[in-house]
Amino acid sequence: MAHVFVPSCRGAPEHAMLVQQALARLTAKQRAVVVLRYVEDLTEVEAAASLGVSVGTVKSQTSAALRRLREQAPELMELRGEGDTR
Repeated sequence: MAHVFVPSCRGAPEHAMLVQQALARLTAKQRAVVVLRYVEDLTEVEAAASLGVSVGTVKSQTSAALRRLREQAPELMELRGEGDTR
């Protein structure tokens, strides 16, 4: 599994590790849009400009990434305090 650095990940070190492991499960494009949108807090327009892609691509990659994270990294929901995800 690739190491993914999340510069502004807050919380306990084990939480940062969970987030890094989850992000490593995404494709490079998915990881890029998630980090730009949710870590760097860029708008869809800003993320698209940063990546040199259309806003539609940012939207579709974000949607696919969040779906993949819900399916493959349900432990992230526990970090948000949402408990059991069954």
